[in-house]
Amino acid sequence: MSEQQLDAFADSEDLQQLLTDIDSLPPELRADVFNRLPAMLQSLVALFEAELKSVVKNPEHHAQRLVVELANYLGGIQTYIPRNDKLKTMLRNIAIYNAHNRGASIEKLRAEHRLTDVQIYAIIKEQTLAERARRQFNLF
Repeated sequence: MSEQQLDAFADSEDLQQLLTDIDSLPPELRADVFNRLPAMLQSLVALFEAELKSVVKNPEHHAQRLVVELANYLGGIQTYIPRNDKLKTMLRNIAIYNAHNRGASIEKLRAEHRLTDVQIYAIIKEQTLAERARRQFNLF
């Protein structure tokens, strides 16, 4: 990893200490802390908690920890998070690329996803370039 990449994790100890401090708070004080957060973070806690309810014990605790970690890594910067149609398209394109790499024919992919041959080829090309960029260093 480059030094720049390592800097993203430089305050990991501070984050762990913050999480430990929050964990040690009595429940009523902990609730007060999270009720004072900005509305967006409170909404994220509620969203994560709802998603975690069927998966883990004490979903509120896990949701709060996730929001603290998310705020630590994304706080203070503008972040683009795709939604609905854009996200579905991105996931579909990755699925097409993976299916093609596993041997699915263009005709099968075209019929399954209701796209043209040209669109399928363009998606495969785009995903191949993205995968190559992700795996290989840029020399120039």
